[in-house]
Amino acid sequence: MNPDARHALEKLALELKVLRAEDLGLLAVLGLNIQSVLWPKESVDPSLRSMQFMTFEIQKASEGKSEAERWDILRRFIFEEKEFLLSSARPSEVTIPQILVKNTIEERSGHPLPILFLILHFSYVLEIPLCLIQARHHFLLKWVRTGGKTSYLDLYNSCHALTDHELVQVLNRSSSNLEVWTAKQLVLHYLELLISTLDRHQLLTQLNIAYNLVLQVDETNTVMLGQRALLRHRLGFDREALADLKRYFSFVDRVHAPSALVQAWLELENTSEPPERGPVEFLH
Repeated sequence: MNPDARHALEKLALELKVLRAEDLGLLAVLGLNIQSVLWPKESVDPSLRSMQFMTFEIQKASEGKSEAERWDILRRFIFEEKEFLLSSARPSEVTIPQILVKNTIEERSGHPLPILFLILHFSYVLEIPLCLIQARHHFLLKWVRTGGKTSYLDLYNSCHALTDHELVQVLNRSSSNLEVWTAKQLVLHYLELLISTLDRHQLLTQLNIAYNLVLQVDETNTVMLGQRALLRHRLGFDREALADLKRYFSFVDRVHAPSALVQAWLELENTSEPPERGPVEFLH
């Protein structure tokens, strides 16, 4: 890994570690930065400039407007003027371009998460306090207006406000108790979706980096730790795989561990001196 790429990776890891619960407006830029470290040869600068220009357009159109008017301008800008479209939200059907912020900006189409990140970015700039409800299989935004009135906005319906009856129906279907996602929880959710998509497409180099990023944010995520150990073992990086497994089994009793991890542990434990790792570097 060249010095610039390593610096970008370490900088992103630090940004993810210090992300605060309320930093929802940073998620779009973080999404671009994640894409940049996964594919360092593909510049995200044009997409960043495009996002900055859209921000300028929305700010200009919103000058002197009330909060409700600013929100209506933003909603119309995203779904009518720029015509952003939501693609499938089913994890098993998500393609790589659909989940990436850069591609979503360029194609005006993508998974709900990158589109949500863009909306949260623009709403932060316009001082519209939005957050996402923890609803299963649904994307429901909560807007607590100045003065205390709360509206719930359905991302699947161009962010139109739900009536009380519609809200109850959505909450019943999605098993939601109206708790909201923090910025760190959302970026972890995004990375986990990225991981499942990268895994299905067998993009192993990017998959390893994505595991590293998750474990930078959540060091005790034993599921990701175990999966990274298996990936590293598969790639022949047995020294790193063994280190991951030692750490994994410090949290999880071997009796309760998946058989694949136990088998990998037995194989590596009996190797007196795992070979030195190859030219690929890892961020621990």
